[in-house]
Amino acid sequence: MAGRCRLCTSNDEDAVIEHVAAYMWESRMERVEDRTPWDDAGATWKTAFREMALAAKQALTISPLHAVEADAQLTDKAA
Repeated sequence: MAGRCRLCTSNDEDAVIEHVAAYMWESRMERVEDRTPWDDAGATWKTAFREMALAAKQALTISPLHAVEADAQLTDKAA
């Protein structure tokens, strides 16, 4: 299945968000001397990166007409 877009083909939104959040975290850790793996990131950091991952997904997949609905979803996921 090489070449298939995970964002476009996944049926598990939570898994996609988790994957993107972990990937974003790990990409930042490359620049940090005392590297912390995603599994040890802590609840606050994981929540922040999951919110950023959800916002990135929404920016790529939701039309501007649905922006208000997307903002409500982001707020609900953070709570």
